[in-house]
Amino acid sequence: MKNAGAAAVEWLAAAFPDIACSIAAPREAFGSPADFWAEASMDVESCLAYQDRFASGMDDKIRAAHLIAFYSHQLCLAAGAIYLASGAVPAVSGLRFERYVRSDGGREVEAGRFHFLVEVPTADAVAGEERGRRFHDAFVRHMKPIIALLRRRCGLSARAQWRLAADGLAGAFLEIGRRRDQEAAAIERALGIVKREGSPLSSPELHYEKVNAEAHGGALARTYRIRSGCCLYYRTEGGDFCDTCVLLEPEARRERLRAHLRGSAGKSAESEVVDCPSPRV
Repeated sequence: MKNAGAAAVEWLAAAFPDIACSIAAPREAFGSPADFWAEASMDVESCLAYQDRFASGMDDKIRAAHLIAFYSHQLCLAAGAIYLASGAVPAVSGLRFERYVRSDGGREVEAGRFHFLVEVPTADAVAGEERGRRFHDAFVRHMKPIIALLRRRCGLSARAQWRLAADGLAGAFLEIGRRRDQEAAAIERALGIVKREGSPLSSPELHYEKVNAEAHGGALARTYRIRSGCCLYYRTEGGDFCDTCVLLEPEARRERLRAHLRGSAGKSAESEVVDCPSPRV
């Protein structure tokens, strides 16, 4: 019989095939997170270079913004799926960046992703608030050296990166909750993590908002994660603000989201959280 962690990873692979997470895998197939994110690491340089697939005309600050958003979102889909399903807080013991083939509009294209090797402790009987504190502390502890490294390497401030990391967590929890038909509970648990007093993740701008729209099929409604940080995509060649960008005026953002909602009516939810653009193929 599978334990809760293994069952969550199996569900993750089916629900989010672009996310790679393993529990039982040869450790030698992964590097340690500390080595991966070390000073002058070729893994870091490879990941920064990969961000150029998202847009043309990136400088190092934009690459760092996209990388921290990309990494924290993938990490929180993996760790969040385990946490929301079992209450256990996984620890990343191994990490690699790998190329894989994904489907894009009926075509198969090569893309990149992080592959996490995790250890999942047995979830003990503690209150939900304590579980949230444990996830918060583990996430902050994991991200802190990464953010410090990218600040030194690329010049993007730590505060800007923490906001993007918090956005990644909040967006991932929303996606997981919607796929598991537990959206409200996932939002509550996300807010319990990112809104902790004194946390580097905390900011007044990060929140969830329910958007309503009228379409030919009737009334539509969906909850979106509104970002606290900016991925700087608007500074790339031909770039623009993301539909949930913190820099947009609230009503302009809502109008964009209404258009997104109308456009997604009747379709499977492939992009529940309107975020940074997808890699060019």
